[in-house]
Amino acid sequence: MTDIKRFEELSSMPLEELHVDNGVGTLSEKYLHVFLKNYFEPMKECHEVKIGRFTADICSGNHITEIQTRGFNLLREKLEYYMLEGYDVTVVHPIPRIRKMVYIDPETGAIIRTQRHRHVGNWYDALPELIKIKYFLDWDKLTVRLIQFDVEEYRELSGGGISASGRRKRKRSTRLERIPFAIGDSVILDNAADYLLFLPDGLPKEFTSKDFASRAGVSSDMANCALNILKYMRTVELIGKSGRLNLYRVNRYFDTDSGGSL
Repeated sequence: MTDIKRFEELSSMPLEELHVDNGVGTLSEKYLHVFLKNYFEPMKECHEVKIGRFTADICSGNHITEIQTRGFNLLREKLEYYMLEGYDVTVVHPIPRIRKMVYIDPETGAIIRTQRHRHVGNWYDALPELIKIKYFLDWDKLTVRLIQFDVEEYRELSGGGISASGRRKRKRSTRLERIPFAIGDSVILDNAADYLLFLPDGLPKEFTSKDFASRAGVSSDMANCALNILKYMRTVELIGKSGRLNLYRVNRYFDTDSGGSL
């Protein structure tokens, strides 16, 4: 569940009330990170709490919340330390559902143009990050929460013009900040059954990564990433080969047609 009222309340707050020192164009994702800290924990004394040699984004009692927009590999040492110390940990990962691109002139700071991005994010977008902490996903003390937002993504344009050889140089853009303007769905990944979320509709009883990619509408790399995680979580089982491809099926415990139960 998401709290729309809480989201709207935070969206209307001045930046200084969220403890954001600077506005758009300072540190990448700074606003989104601070916004989410306040969304999940309004008590500021619970923010940035020192735990051993690490600093937790949020710590309330025996529960730690880490907000990670990307770079889950940087979480591994933290997660192991927190959980071995007896803390329950939730990793929050925001997923842009719709992105409105806002391009800024680096010299004047003026908005050059805005553009609605065609990509619509979905739960599969979390997989390349989740694979980086795969070996913690089945720990009892770890929960992952995925939450969707619509965001304005501010990017600074650079480059362009004509090169010495007379060829037109391509303009590049650097992401400065992401500002959420709407909130979407949220899901909790706590056990093997929760990872059924990633199984697309219409899969045959026995399927390959190619079948998975086709039904999910994702690339073969994304399908292999999903199946790597699902196999580790025992949500699916590897049962053999179909030609050169691995052959999978849903774990019988979750297959209601085989007498299992969700």
